[in-house]
Amino acid sequence: MNDHVVIRNKFGAPPAPGNPQDFLVGSALVQPALNRISVHGQVTQVEPKVMQVLTLMAARPGAVVPREAFLEQVWPRAGDDYLLNRSVSELRKIFGDDAQSPRYIETIRKTGYRLIAPIAPARVAEVVPATAPGPDAGTPHPAADAESATPPDQATVAKANQDGVPVRAVPLRYVLALAGIAGATLVAVAVALVWTAGSRQAPPGIATTFETLPLTSFVGSELEPALSPDGSRVAFVWDDDADGVPDIHVKTVGSESTLNLTHSDSAENHPVWSADGGAVLFVRPQRSGVAIMRVSALGGGATLVVRDEAAADIRGMSLAPDGASIAYARRDDAASPYRIVLASIDTGRTQAVTRPEAGTLGDIDPLFARDGRTVYFVRAVNEVTKDLYAAPSGGGEPTRLTFDNRKINGLTWSPDGTRLLLTSTRSGVYGVWSVDPAGGDPQQLALGDEDVHQPSAAPAVGRVAYERWTHRAQLQRIDLARQAPIATGPSVRSTRWDSSPAYAPDGRRIAFNSNRAGPQGIWVSDRDGRDAVQIASFGGVFVDHPAWSPDGATIAFDASPDGRTAVYTVASQGGSPQRITQGPGDSRNPAWSRDGRWIYFESNRSGDWQLYARPAGGGEAVRITANGGANPVESTDGAWLLYSKPEAPGLWRQARRAWRETGAAAPETRLTADLAPEDGDNWAPADGGIYFVRRPTAGPPRLSMLDASGSVRDVVALTPSLQIVGLDVAPDATELILANRVLSESDLRLASPRQAIAASP
Repeated sequence: MNDHVVIRNKFGAPPAPGNPQDFLVGSALVQPALNRISVHGQVTQVEPKVMQVLTLMAARPGAVVPREAFLEQVWPRAGDDYLLNRSVSELRKIFGDDAQSPRYIETIRKTGYRLIAPIAPARVAEVVPATAPGPDAGTPHPAADAESATPPDQATVAKANQDGVPVRAVPLRYVLALAGIAGATLVAVAVALVWTAGSRQAPPGIATTFETLPLTSFVGSELEPALSPDGSRVAFVWDDDADGVPDIHVKTVGSESTLNLTHSDSAENHPVWSADGGAVLFVRPQRSGVAIMRVSALGGGATLVVRDEAAADIRGMSLAPDGASIAYARRDDAASPYRIVLASIDTGRTQAVTRPEAGTLGDIDPLFARDGRTVYFVRAVNEVTKDLYAAPSGGGEPTRLTFDNRKINGLTWSPDGTRLLLTSTRSGVYGVWSVDPAGGDPQQLALGDEDVHQPSAAPAVGRVAYERWTHRAQLQRIDLARQAPIATGPSVRSTRWDSSPAYAPDGRRIAFNSNRAGPQGIWVSDRDGRDAVQIASFGGVFVDHPAWSPDGATIAFDASPDGRTAVYTVASQGGSPQRITQGPGDSRNPAWSRDGRWIYFESNRSGDWQLYARPAGGGEAVRITANGGANPVESTDGAWLLYSKPEAPGLWRQARRAWRETGAAAPETRLTADLAPEDGDNWAPADGGIYFVRRPTAGPPRLSMLDASGSVRDVVALTPSLQIVGLDVAPDATELILANRVLSESDLRLASPRQAIAASP
């Protein structure tokens, strides 16, 4: 059955009858088939017309739905403003919303309404009732308030009013993408809406729904597809001989045969086609710096194009339309931000195009405009907070085009060259979106896939190639007395991404990060994984690292809805997340002191990663390390602060002090050097010592115990393929829970357009 159902009439028809998918609005679970809305365990049965009003707005969160659209679709024969106003009022009452300071539904005067709370597909079919609601229980989720930028839709409406365009006459069309289950992989519900003020056509040359077929299905991960100008071939990165060193490959679309173009000992990446399709440019690391090379698409020796001896690495490049220069993202070292530079192919001379702020990831994924006078790129605060920018290719002040503060991974032109295509988590999961080069409201392409990255389109062909990733991390429990895994049922092990588990102080519940409902969120469940419920999410914003307060009433976590990562707290039963860290830089990995008086976290606000302590009741944070620190946790007796360090092996400690009075200077001791940097957060204290992952030079990794005397003993031999993304020890030390990344693989897929949505007569 076709997964994409196109529904339309003058204003856009409501979803087809049957069993529409459940979804989340902020912290509310909406079940359209049951006419039911659940908020923090409080279940309300609503009239069908009220549910239709909500689902009509949910078809495009953030966009203004005209009053005429509601009246024609929900009350086509006897509708009036009274019925609409009453329905909206009832929804606000259910959500606990305030019309003057809305968090869910905003009134646009003399126009209509728009849904401003984040939307996500729902996988959990019920909500755990709150047994002891805190002061925030029942308060709606303020995710929309966390973003101060005015959405483009509102600007469009304002301009339409200024120009005298009657907004109420704007036609509304939307595509409801209903995704099912393919094998064991849950495909999230995607909703795509096309809405243009004063126009009855979809963006020219842009299809809205696609047929997708596999382009590669090799063992391992195929990365960074680049379609040839005529769309007949694709260049990509792949480690075909599994030696850990990827090469540049080319294959013809429709054929399984591949040609390895490079066969080198260096890990090459970023393939880019020449304008005539006769050669492929790519990046090759050197002993000193990096080189941009050129090789015939038919194979043969590679020749040097540009060498940058001062660059530590390159993160994306683009060839100018005239072939005379290359824009690429480079940085001097791991502590410096990426910046876009322009290199002349004839002379090799470079000039800076952008100068991003220090302490950020920087500017990546450059893409020339068709006339070569502008370079589009992604400006990244960090790996999870990015937006689209444009700058003159000769240098100058950049212009911000999107205001999402979401993940972005890949940028290309639409096949006809009129719009930019990018992958973003603005809908909760990675999808492909099209954006006007001058800015405006991004529009999602309904590819039928989720977790898509690195799109590539050919100038003369309507196809789009992309990476389609499958990620899975599962929670696993280990009996420490028997030194053996605990048999787990389906409740604790999902088919999605579950990581960063943390036991509640009473040991009866766990908190963890998961995307099982679509966007990343903080979840709480019973110890065995049953009765899981999401308690905090910011739509597509990445959230992580839940940490329980000693009384079990509050959970701290980190998220980046405002552009920089900050620490938030939320009631463990659910409620309104509150930001508790301020100031420059990023703050993450929170942990509570055992007495509940302090919240620790790591931050780069000083220019490098250090540890800070903030009074749990409020107040200024105090820096407590001088030589770096990460992943702070107190010992179980509260006498020591334990921590790792970024990019350095080992586990460290310093004595717990009165942080406010004593300041940052304090002696520290390295307890062991056996903790590898990649396992910097894969350890947890217990009464008898510290459990951590040890990776000996020979043999599989071990779960080991560091006791008070400094001795290390192995507890459990772990499987060689184990990739841990967080662990914790139960308060009674009888068991340990860890998150194991069991699958992370990418294949390439090719999307060909179906007929674009046509305007209704």
